[in-house]
Amino acid sequence: MKFKLYRNFGALNSVPVFDAFAQGVNSLGHTVVEDDEDIAVIWSVLWNGRMIGNHQIYNNCIKQGKPVIIIEVGSLKRGTTWRISEGHINGLGVFGNIDQLDLKRPEKLGVTLKPMANRRRGEILIATQHVKSLQWQGQPSMEQWIRDTIVNIKRYTSRRIVVRPHPRSQIREKFVDAVIELPKKLINSYDDFDINYNYHCVINHNSGPCVQAAINGTPVICDSSSLAFPVAEKWENLETPLLPNRDEWFLKLTHTEWTVEEISQGMPLKRLENYLEEKLKSRP
Repeated sequence: MKFKLYRNFGALNSVPVFDAFAQGVNSLGHTVVEDDEDIAVIWSVLWNGRMIGNHQIYNNCIKQGKPVIIIEVGSLKRGTTWRISEGHINGLGVFGNIDQLDLKRPEKLGVTLKPMANRRRGEILIATQHVKSLQWQGQPSMEQWIRDTIVNIKRYTSRRIVVRPHPRSQIREKFVDAVIELPKKLINSYDDFDINYNYHCVINHNSGPCVQAAINGTPVICDSSSLAFPVAEKWENLETPLLPNRDEWFLKLTHTEWTVEEISQGMPLKRLENYLEEKLKSRP
């Protein structure tokens, strides 16, 4: 298979990850090309800033039925692990993480699943996301989504509501029934921001906060397209939310993100090989 890496539209920290992915392609006997590729490889589905050029590439791939691999910043160990998937970066994507799972992978990555936190803050957190991301496609304005979410919350509980905007996609409205919690950038970090998941429940559409909250032992409510959906709570249980057994979910989640060394060995690509070959065969 022939892969083209669209490096020009990668973030500033994408260079070593793209380099590793190219090594992985070669190690599996495939080829990195500059044009006429079978498979496009892009950085993120955030159609903004340096990555805005990926939007047209992605759309062209979808129209042509061409596979598109997305490299995205990981949420397990931010800046150390990188999400590798085909088609999307959330629950709508393909990760090759269904079978042949390494039971010791969480230990190898140095990540752990925390027990459900019984002593949590009483408030409910609404965590927003970037409106220019593919993950937000087809949704209303963020302000409208927040208003709708507040209405849903009030159907089931009278708890205090906190809204936390995405640090790079601010909201331009105050809400009578909620308070705003502004993110603060962590000193000496590339793009990390402070966040405390210790709320009664975290509500998010389909991006990182619900995944992180569920890992940290906080019940979550999210869209079916979220990677956290398999362990999400139902709206009607909002006053007394719980977390189901998350062991299998977490194990699969650890097979969606990879270190630079693992990427250079072709480990994530190997898991996608059969799927990619079948998708290429089915192209018109």
